[in-house]
Order: sequence, then structure tokens, then C-alpha cells
Amino acid sequence: MINTTRCLYNSSFTSFQNKTESEIFGKLCESYHGDVGDNQKNAWIEEISIMKTVLASLMEDISQDSTNTDGQIIFEYDIPRLGKRVDVVLLYRGIIFCIEFKVGESRILEADVDQVLDYALDLNNFHKFSQERVIVPILVATNYKATSTIIQRSGYNDNVINPLVTGKTGIYTLIDKAIKEYPNEPDIDDRWIISPYAPTPTIIEAARSLYENHTVENITRHEADDVSTDRTIAYILDVIHKSKVNNRKSICFVTGVPGAGKTLVGLDVAIKQTYQGQAEPVKDEGAVYLSGNGPLVAVLTEALAQDNYKKAHERKENKKLTDSRREVSKSIQMIHRYRDNMLHKIKNPVENGILEIDPIKAVKNSEAGYGEVEHVAIFDEAQRSWTHKRLAEYLKRGGTYGNKLKVPNFPVSEAAFLIWSLDQREDWATIICLVGGGQEINTGEAGISEWITALNESSRIGMCISLLS
Repeated sequence: MINTTRCLYNSSFTSFQNKTESEIFGKLCESYHGDVGDNQKNAWIEEISIMKTVLASLMEDISQDSTNTDGQIIFEYDIPRLGKRVDVVLLYRGIIFCIEFKVGESRILEADVDQVLDYALDLNNFHKFSQERVIVPILVATNYKATSTIIQRSGYNDNVINPLVTGKTGIYTLIDKAIKEYPNEPDIDDRWIISPYAPTPTIIEAARSLYENHTVENITRHEADDVSTDRTIAYILDVIHKSKVNNRKSICFVTGVPGAGKTLVGLDVAIKQTYQGQAEPVKDEGAVYLSGNGPLVAVLTEALAQDNYKKAHERKENKKLTDSRREVSKSIQMIHRYRDNMLHKIKNPVENGILEIDPIKAVKNSEAGYGEVEHVAIFDEAQRSWTHKRLAEYLKRGGTYGNKLKVPNFPVSEAAFLIWSLDQREDWATIICLVGGGQEINTGEAGISEWITALNESSRIGMCISLLS
């Protein structure tokens, strides 16, 4: 078992079978952040019982063939930075089985099929150790009386299989069929559970295509003149370039009143930095636009996705709206998911007020170190980052409702933590803070001064500051 907060339970098949259902249920409840509702408890009890039966058959197969190795079972796996959780994942014979349960359901609903396919595609597109692996999404409506009979690749030109559907008695049959269809898959990385977030080149290309084909002015409604906006974008890109050449860390503050064009600047920098005038994305030099404004992220994401979906249909392409939304999510994300992904990597509890990476919980990349995959992080409404007091209280209680990761003695403000996160890269990085002027700072929001304070207290980082307005 890997000690990680990325899931509520994980173990080998053998260990799972050697534990009682009550022990496994207790571990799920213990690992859950907050109170578990009765519906969730009942679902877990049913899922554990079903998976016990499935693994009993798989263990029998293992005992009869010396070439078979033990597998891994994972409950409630959080896909990094996407805010999505898979009910059960099995890692077995080089195949990733992504299982979504609908306990008590006797019908197969299209929305549920789309959900399990979405999870599989997200693993394929954003999860480093799932890329180029066979992924088998299985929808289990526990009272459904039939089982899929055909295993075939989906229409996404990757290793994701078309969703399979079954009731609770057909799961082993589908797993066995998949193994026979793909009998010689290489072993899955032992660190799969703590895999880094890593968008594939395909999804990056799709994100650029989506962005370039919408009318961004209609979304951002900026009032800045083109000359001023272009000059700001060019300056930031130059700072990024110099940071790379000199292997240093830098930070830019872009200020402006609402409607001045900050969102446009941020989105444009994200795309231009990723492509740098080339037809293909430049490897390992991407950028991400992060915002704590849920409605803004929702509006931008949906507007971009709807526009892309419409244009795809005009071109007679077979594309779902969920595909377009997935493509957007590479470039535009909620800031708390970026923050939470880094929190999963730290030693917890924090000792002596010093943030440290826990190498057991994180994978070190050759270029990124323990940092995130992007060299450039663009923080929207940076003045609204949380004070140390507010963030520490929030993490101590495990989020607003006590159902998230608990960090009892968090030592720094949100701005300081985001700076620390980018500094975990061992090469270079640039932070871009979009700062709204003339906007009221609410209780618990630190204002732009907190970023300056955090920089002064982290002088070893050696960041340069560029103030633009």
C-alpha cells in the first residue's frame, strides 16, 4: 500500500482479499475527509462486497498461472488537478480498469456511460503514467441483467476502450475478456497512484485549436486598445524567454481596472508561450491560466467549448461537447485544484514551520523536479489570494465542510505557497499575477502586498518583479 492522499484506499489484490469487508470499509471512512453520508456508506459496502467476489476469481487465475503477478486495487482515486474521482481502479496485467458503480441501478444511462468514458479519457490525456496504456472503462449498474460482449477501441485514436457495461455479476467476465484481447501489455509503473499531472501533446494541440478559433474579445469584453494589450503580452513573453535562457525564476504583475484586458493578456500568454510561433507545442514549456473565480472559469470554459463544438459540427466532425470541455481544461483551471495537487506532495503535518516535499508521495521529474508540469502559471485576480490565517484555518478543518485534506499547522499564506510551488521546479519558472484595480478586498483576502511580502521573505528565490499597467 502506498501512503497517499490521492485515494481513500489502495492495496494489492492479495492484501485486499486478506482483509475483512469491515476493515476495508473502516479504512475508507477513516481516510475520507469529513462525515460520510449514509448513501455513500451503503455504496461502499456494496462495492467492497462485489470487488471481493471479482478479486477471488482473479486470484484463482493468478494461482493457476505463474506468469500472472499480483494486481492493485484503488478506491476513490482523485485524478490530479481535474476535480474528478473514480470509484474503483484496478491495475492488472498492464491494463488500467476504470470502474464506475451505480449501486441499485437497473438501467444503463447515456450520462453514466459518458461519465466513465470521461474518466478514462482524462487519465489518458492528463495522467502521466496512464499515457500509452490500455484503459478499460467499465460501468456497473449493479442490478443490470446484461453484459457487454464486444471489446473494441474507442474512436479517439488512443488506447481507451469503448465503455463496457454490466451488472455486478459480469465484472470478472469483462476483465477476463480484456486481458485475453490485450495479453502482453507491459507492467504499469509502481508509482501510478502518485503520477504527475501531464497533458499529452494531443490535448495541448486541441486546446490551441479551440482557443484560436473563438472570438476571445466577446468573452473577455476587454476595453484595452490593441497596442497596449499587445505590448503587455510581448513584454511578458520576453520576461519568460529571459527566465528560460538565464535559468531563473521571475514574476510579473499585470494591473488594470475591470475590463482593461487582463483576462485576454493571460489567455494569450498561455497559448503563445505554449506554441511560440510553431505549428506544434514546444515540449515542456507550457503555461496554465488559474483562477479562484468559479463563475469566470465556468463561463470561459463553456464559451470556448461551445464554440469549438459548434465549429466541429459545421466541419462534420464526430465530436462531443465533453471532448471540447476536456480540451479547455488543459489551459484553464481552478486555482484550488492546482494548489491542492501540490498539497498532496508535502510532508503532513508540517514540521518546524517549513514546507517540504515528501518523496514518498510525489514523483520527481527530470525537468520539473517536484513542481507541476507547467513552467508558467498565470494567476487571475491575484489580489484575492488568501491570508495565512484564512488558509491555515481552512486547511486545519479540511475545507469549508471538513471533507478535504487536513493540514493542521500550515505555515504560510496562499501567495507564499504558490511561489513555493513554482520554486519546486529545478530549472526555471515564471509567475504572472493579474491584479484587478478598484476592487474591494474581502475578509481573508491578502491583497497584492502579500505577494510582495512573500517575495521578500523568499529572497533566495531570486525573482525579478515587472510591474505593468
